[in-house]
Amino acid sequence: MDPFLVLLHSVSAGLSSSELTELKFLCQSRVGKRKLERVQSGLDLFSVLLEQNEMSPENTVLLREMLVSLRRQDLLRRLEDFEAGAAGGAAPEEREITRKERTLFTSPVQWKYTRSVTADLRAAFDIICDNVGKDWRKLARHLRVSDAKIEAIEEKYPRNLAEQDSCVQRVLEPDRQA
Repeated sequence: MDPFLVLLHSVSAGLSSSELTELKFLCQSRVGKRKLERVQSGLDLFSVLLEQNEMSPENTVLLREMLVSLRRQDLLRRLEDFEAGAAGGAAPEEREITRKERTLFTSPVQWKYTRSVTADLRAAFDIICDNVGKDWRKLARHLRVSDAKIEAIEEKYPRNLAEQDSCVQRVLEPDRQA
């Protein structure tokens, strides 16, 4: 499968309906009104943008701008991982060592191991979040998310499982980066 299409599918799955509405608004100058009216999902919007050559695997500027405007750091991280993997065929775990990783570990062997494990854990966590469905509360409790945070997520997004899953993922981000 084309990694860029997999990325777009992942981004689309992570968008709420209100975020899709915001993206459609941002694309008004690039996409005709009729086409925008037919857009029902992120995949529809990305398909139109791909057809019009507004974005491609080599040109992710528009996608980055859209995710930045939504303030979706989790989806931006997926884009950055894709870009790191696409640049010269380098795998995401081969990217430059971050300052945080340098302070945590002293030997290059530990740096490489940590980057590899972190990338693997992020990929596994993303797959789980994409497929957990109604059992997200059980997963959140198992991952030691407080009941107060779980209830707040349920209240904020009572009928949107995808958004609830992504909220749990955002709640866990600080723990996973530490």
